[in-house]
Amino acid sequence: MSLDSISALTGRRALPRWFALLLVVALALLLRTVIGTNTDVSWGLTMAEKWLDGQRLYVDVIEVNPPATVFLYVLPVVIERAIGLRAETAVDALVFLAAALSLTVSVAILRQSAALKTGDGWPLLTVTAAAILLLPARTFGEREHIVLIAFLPLLAVAAMRAKGERPGWKAVAAASVSGAIAAIVKPHFAIAIVCVSAAAALGARSWRVLFALENWLAAAALAAYGLFVMLAFPQFIHDVLPLLMLAYVPVKEDFISFILHVATPVWIVMLVLTWRLKRRSIVQAPFSLLLAASIGFSVAFFVQQKGWPYQSYPMLALAMVALTMAVIDRWRNESGHVAPNRSEWLAGALVTACIAAVTFHSLDVAKQRPALTAAVRSIMPHPKILVMSADLSIGHPLTRDVGGTWVSRVSAQWLTFGAEVRLDRGHLDAATEAALKDCIALDKKFLAEDIASRHPDLILVERTSGFDWMAWARSDSGLAAEMAPYRPERTVGDVVILQRTAAQ
Repeated sequence: MSLDSISALTGRRALPRWFALLLVVALALLLRTVIGTNTDVSWGLTMAEKWLDGQRLYVDVIEVNPPATVFLYVLPVVIERAIGLRAETAVDALVFLAAALSLTVSVAILRQSAALKTGDGWPLLTVTAAAILLLPARTFGEREHIVLIAFLPLLAVAAMRAKGERPGWKAVAAASVSGAIAAIVKPHFAIAIVCVSAAAALGARSWRVLFALENWLAAAALAAYGLFVMLAFPQFIHDVLPLLMLAYVPVKEDFISFILHVATPVWIVMLVLTWRLKRRSIVQAPFSLLLAASIGFSVAFFVQQKGWPYQSYPMLALAMVALTMAVIDRWRNESGHVAPNRSEWLAGALVTACIAAVTFHSLDVAKQRPALTAAVRSIMPHPKILVMSADLSIGHPLTRDVGGTWVSRVSAQWLTFGAEVRLDRGHLDAATEAALKDCIALDKKFLAEDIASRHPDLILVERTSGFDWMAWARSDSGLAAEMAPYRPERTVGDVVILQRTAAQ
């Protein structure tokens, strides 16, 4: 591609382009002051703190994901301890830095290519910046968000290969790192790499592109990571993974309700509209690569079938970039100016903006508990906290927001939740049913041990019509005995705050 518009960094024509890009960055910075910390990010920071303090992953801290999830959030905690910058702020700063680096590297790669038409550079750069800085909403800083940022150089190199071009070693190295990060952070995302490579191979009309060096290097990195996990964290393989396969992975949302979530219909609409606008040229870069990557990421979303918004982010963001570029491309003439039929262009822009707004809203869904946070803060400063619930949002980011200490080895009672769901659904053999009941007993054992050894000041217990966690806890004699010194201090919504009133 000839990115003349990007290389022309001075002059009157460059000013509006810079303004649009800087406006995206400014709005993204403003959003970070409005949108609170993501629940999973908060838990990731908590795990990183505990690991840095010497606690053992998958023994003292039990996580459902391999250790790369924890390692993503180690640097922000290190920064907090070194200079006093809050870890949550450090996460935001590092994500912005990563986005700038990824976009810069991708632009540098594409400037050596003929993959895009002249004049596409600035629009694509600005739209992509909006997709990775504005669109994430409350998924900002999640694994999926970080992966998509890192994925951009691989897409740039794939665009070169789709044109039959040979990227230099620096570009190949950048793409290898991109693919390695995606596959290591979440192995499901290797499917996206395969889809992008297939699209590039079709564009170049050469099956050899499927076996490009960057793909081999990314696969080697994933294999090395797998070996590292086996050797450095055998507890994940031998202790945690069987529990995941029993009570976490099989628990999926009902398929009908799953596909009726906003993510799937909006994604399909974006794909259809992009095809209607581009027709046959949809098989050409960059559209073929953007949509191939989107489809690859969607496989992970559909296979997991959890229905959680953050898992849909990569597929939605890439489809959004493709659709927006299709709208821009459809109503431009050859000189790059808006075509005479401005009413059609405005209609297309309005429809795209509405889809973007719906997508943003779907990714901004999260339980907010300001009243509970205020109540905990008013009871005592810097409490040690434990939660009895399957809802991760009760304890996170509340614990960090009140300056407290999380004393449970798990983030929430996901083990009991998964086991109860499978038991309620029935159709299980006797061995599986017994194993699931053992999971529930193990969850209670963990809690009893954590209360006995770490003496939380406050225990937050969810009590809803669907499931009474107080009754669940008191049904176990050992756990009930450990809870004896705790009395209800107040109730906020569906959460009872128990406070320790006597020494054990």
